[in-house]
Amino acid sequence: MKIITVDESRCVGCNACVRVCPVHANVTRLKEGTTDEFVTGIDSEACINCGECVKVCMHHARGFNDNIDEFIEAFENKKPIILIVAPAVRTSFPDGAWRVLLSWLKKNGNCTIYDVGYGADICTFMYNKYMKENNNKKLVTQPCPAIVNYIQKYKPEYLQYLSPVLSPAGCLAVWLKKYRKETKPMFMLSPCIAKTSEAEREHAFDYNVTFQHLEKYLSKKGIRWEENAQFEFDALEGSIGRLYPMPGGLKETLTMLNQSLVIRNAEGPHSVYDRIERYFQTEDSQKPDVLDVLNCQYGCNHGTALPKEPSTLMEIETTMDEIATRSIRETQGGFFGIGKFRRFKEFDKTLKLADFTTTYHDEHVHTQNPTTEDYTRIFESMHKFDIASQNVNCGACGYKTCRDMVCAIFRGMNVRENCIYYLKHSLKDSYSKLKEVYNACVEEVAKINQVSTQIIENKNNILSGSGDMQEQMQAMSDSLSELSELSSKIQQVMTQNK
Repeated sequence: MKIITVDESRCVGCNACVRVCPVHANVTRLKEGTTDEFVTGIDSEACINCGECVKVCMHHARGFNDNIDEFIEAFENKKPIILIVAPAVRTSFPDGAWRVLLSWLKKNGNCTIYDVGYGADICTFMYNKYMKENNNKKLVTQPCPAIVNYIQKYKPEYLQYLSPVLSPAGCLAVWLKKYRKETKPMFMLSPCIAKTSEAEREHAFDYNVTFQHLEKYLSKKGIRWEENAQFEFDALEGSIGRLYPMPGGLKETLTMLNQSLVIRNAEGPHSVYDRIERYFQTEDSQKPDVLDVLNCQYGCNHGTALPKEPSTLMEIETTMDEIATRSIRETQGGFFGIGKFRRFKEFDKTLKLADFTTTYHDEHVHTQNPTTEDYTRIFESMHKFDIASQNVNCGACGYKTCRDMVCAIFRGMNVRENCIYYLKHSLKDSYSKLKEVYNACVEEVAKINQVSTQIIENKNNILSGSGDMQEQMQAMSDSLSELSELSSKIQQVMTQNK
């Protein structure tokens, strides 16, 4: 399935998608039959499905596929299904609307509904257990599927650092299948476009249905979001795992179990991939124990496939503060500490680490880099003949540097006509040629006027019968020949400078 989609009829070639893509997976080309209109598609093999291009596209040319159609078919036919719900549901459908959502699904379908927050509790425990059993091995977290896609495609040599522990959704799915013997089709409800790729990669849960597409469907079905509703999950709700959707959520939960861990976190497409690269370039002795990373700037609470009116950032932070207070109290065993870490002690007795781990595969996107000669050749074709012009770095094309743009042109991912510097200099050249044509035409037209004046005089002399008739006729003939030659010159100048 192509997850990120493009409606080329809506694309205006504004380069906003090129600008935000962390892996340069966009392909810009001239529209057929034009020299100045562009359309930007996607190289699906290179795309990590982070969804940033969908978020920034103001022309509604970018969209995405998830498994909403499979969900609707199963739901409306009352087929027994399992829904595993991302903890971000609490902020994506604020003011209790998330309870309305889940109770409506429970009432109108044949659904068993579980909290992925419980899977996050399992995930936290398994991270801690894995590090203890592997001499505190350095890890990069993997709850974010866009990050996993990035490392598999662009940094496969560093897969050894990527945590083998499944995401919270994956951990919950395994727990349901292996420990509760669930066999029904399993749909994840999430705010994440990239979760669809996780479903396809891991096969822990079967489908991903985004909050955005789910809200559109339920609104058409007449759900009343403003109603009050009570709802309880069909198994234990997550405790500290409910903190995962916020930035550094995994860091917060891990330090509750092991305060000696050194954990760093990074979020946001404009910084997280650079942070990962710097992490890999750092000596192991200098690496933190855990690098907790998420593609989205404000965590999963601000995912790429939110409903139409999610919480504001301040509302999200308030909600998460309330969840954190309650979750920490529960984990610590209430006010008096009775049953401290009870859930995690139970995990230690009943769950096997091997059940909740995965292996990764090298899906390296092979790209060819331009040689020095290639850079020179392409730069010269763009009217860039010196160091200054080759480092304008205006960013209008969507790339940070002119060299990045040349690299994209070399790989067939962009065209020189999309460079504003090239267009300016092409316009200057066109203006110079047009000026030359204009000046040449002015000169020839002046000559034509002179010849025309002479023809008129010859005609008048012939009509008046003055002078030698034969000489007058010859002069008329010579003038007409000269006029024909001048006309041919103008046509030749125009043809040469088209």
